[in-house]
Amino acid sequence: MRALFLTGVISVLATGCSLTAAGGLDECETSADCASDQVCTQQVCLPLPAGCRAEPYGSTEADAIRMGGLFPLHISPEPGASEDESDVQGLNAALLALEEVNQRTRIALYVCDTGSSKDVAEKQARWLVNDKKVAALLTAGSSQTLAVADVALPAGVLTMSYSASSPELTAKPDTNGGPVGLLWRTSPSDAIQGSVIANLLRSDSRFGAPAKVGILYVDDPYGQGLSNIISEQLSTGATRVANRTFLYQRGGDVKAVLDSLDMTYDPDVTVLIGFADDAKTILKEAATRNNLKRENGHRWFFSDSVKDSAVLADALAANQARGFYGTAPAQGTGQAFSTFSDRFVTKYQKNPAAYAYTSNAYDAMYLLALGASYSLSTTNAVTGVKIAEALNRVSSGASSTSTQLTNSNFTGLAAQLASGQSVNIEGASGPLNFDVNGEARAPVELWQVSDTGFVTIANNLEP
Repeated sequence: MRALFLTGVISVLATGCSLTAAGGLDECETSADCASDQVCTQQVCLPLPAGCRAEPYGSTEADAIRMGGLFPLHISPEPGASEDESDVQGLNAALLALEEVNQRTRIALYVCDTGSSKDVAEKQARWLVNDKKVAALLTAGSSQTLAVADVALPAGVLTMSYSASSPELTAKPDTNGGPVGLLWRTSPSDAIQGSVIANLLRSDSRFGAPAKVGILYVDDPYGQGLSNIISEQLSTGATRVANRTFLYQRGGDVKAVLDSLDMTYDPDVTVLIGFADDAKTILKEAATRNNLKRENGHRWFFSDSVKDSAVLADALAANQARGFYGTAPAQGTGQAFSTFSDRFVTKYQKNPAAYAYTSNAYDAMYLLALGASYSLSTTNAVTGVKIAEALNRVSSGASSTSTQLTNSNFTGLAAQLASGQSVNIEGASGPLNFDVNGEARAPVELWQVSDTGFVTIANNLEP
């Protein structure tokens, strides 16, 4: 995947470049007229933001619908950083959807690798919004989505996240003074996942009625939101469970916090809320702590972002995780998921269900394409506001039956929206029942770590 973001050396065409008198910048007609680390923007060669790809995926035609994608493909912006496998597969899912919809429309998707940094994501979003003039942005993760939305919303650009789950997105004002919200997500809020986790720990026999629960979370909006919900749920109601929260910094040294978890609290179960790279480090370090070893009876419970094959690629981490459970947004069960899964396996030779949010990324790209088609049919232009107007018509129809969001149904769904009808849609990630906050409430799956990977135990858990 790394090669996708290395711009090849492009020769500067002497006949296409000249020095502008105003700013000493090269004029251009296309990016081929610029140096290899520049891009032609409004007929001027400007620096290409780090992590961004000069040429779009999908259509390269001048009149193609422009959208942007901000994916944390590496765990940091530093050179040589490891790939974030889950979001690499999230990009693959979005590109699969783009390939399918572009058999019926023309979308250019400009993609940037954020390196899992919200500051980098914000800078890249400014380039996509101001220079590439995109109508919508596809994003990942709560911290990055919130940062990107601060750039996109004032410009009337729609933001769609496939994996942001923080409850903060629900409360964020997003209408920009207009009639429709511009912040959407196909991932359910952690208000749902947090309640499910608390209920399982309180009442499911598989978890043995723990007397003490530790909650170890990454210190960002995702970790903060989910940990608070779980702690609050465990601390209230008829059956209360003692719990204590412990925070760590993304990519930081976890030894001190594990020492505290081990020696000052000694939980029966620890809920680990974080990303795959940190989870792998934490599990390996925990194997050296007396009270956190699986051999001594300690148990783990994992959040959605730990569902990543990178965790199991390390033998010590895999051994500590084996047999334990986690949650994630449920995959769909209808034809939309079957079609997506089959095509994904054929194209990438990987099982999309082995990663959290792949189906959500696929659905998000399809929904943006449907919104763009509606916008073109009503105004002969594509704007974030018009895409949002179309999304407001999704799952608001009177029919009790849903149309599967598959490649063969795209044209019919686009025609229904263009005619002013509302539609009920079931995507690869399940029913896309958007509410007034632009969120699709969805059930949660319970998965378990086996000898060979992640196995779905239940697919329909709700608070």
